[in-house]
Amino acid sequence: MARKRLEPLIIVKRRPGEDEEEHNGTWKLAYADFVTAMMTFFLIMWLMNITTVEQRKGIADYFNPIAVSQANSGADGMLAGRSVDKTGSLSTPNAPGDSGIPVASPPVVASLGDSDRQPAGRKDPMPHPLGAKAPPKDAQQPTTREELEAMLDRQSEALHERYALDELERDLRKRVASAPELKAVADSVLIQQVPEGLRIQLTDQAKFSMFAVGSAQMNEQGKRLMRMVSAAIATVPNGLSISGHTDALGYAAEAKYGNWELSSDRANAARRELIAAGVPPRRIVRVEGRADLDHLAADTPLDPRNRRISITLLRREAAKP
Repeated sequence: MARKRLEPLIIVKRRPGEDEEEHNGTWKLAYADFVTAMMTFFLIMWLMNITTVEQRKGIADYFNPIAVSQANSGADGMLAGRSVDKTGSLSTPNAPGDSGIPVASPPVVASLGDSDRQPAGRKDPMPHPLGAKAPPKDAQQPTTREELEAMLDRQSEALHERYALDELERDLRKRVASAPELKAVADSVLIQQVPEGLRIQLTDQAKFSMFAVGSAQMNEQGKRLMRMVSAAIATVPNGLSISGHTDALGYAAEAKYGNWELSSDRANAARRELIAAGVPPRRIVRVEGRADLDHLAADTPLDPRNRRISITLLRREAAKP
């Protein structure tokens, strides 16, 4: 009877925690690489946002692997390594003295002022991307942290102010559309954004007028419009500019009272109504009469819409004297 062959039994003994120790730090390295990559990405995005085209060009040139001097060599004087051609010393060491072999542009760190260095032989400023506007020559770029923070604060204030004026425009249109007593004169309220701010124009119509002919005494319909405007503009702190306008219908030549006096008196009447409705007097920075110089309907000087009161909520820059 043949004996049955036994298979060898192999027993492997491992220490506790040996498998875990082999892969213990791998995820840490991967996570560190990920965090480094994300930090680099956001740093690049931040630099793209706060730098100009010239500055980005300078940063890119800084990391250029080919570093060739743009002016002199290490020596100085007449034989300081300058080439004879007009392109400067952008040549390889083996180039003839009377010619230059073009190479990659040397690293140039762009400054923040107006004296940015240009590549050798280039007289015109750095080109801007297609569709981008060149910054004004007299624009001062921020050079310190305080100036940069001040610039960002101004931009944030301008954005907040624009949003507030947009909200006010929507609120005014909603008030005019929802007020039953103003339904008949809704066409008399014109609201538009202008460079100075938000302009609200209250105009006369064929069957509606805020003043009697030749008078600066505002009637009840005009006062109702002023109260509606006052309730809407009370939510923003912007300064106010009020101007009065008349049509081209003039007074007699010997009259001592004309369209200049009438438009100024009507603008002052509007100012008094706004203050009576709750607008602080300190918010009103300008009151003026424009007579018949600025018609709303230029083709028809006698159009009743030319008789109007313009109330402009001034942006902060426009409110400065």
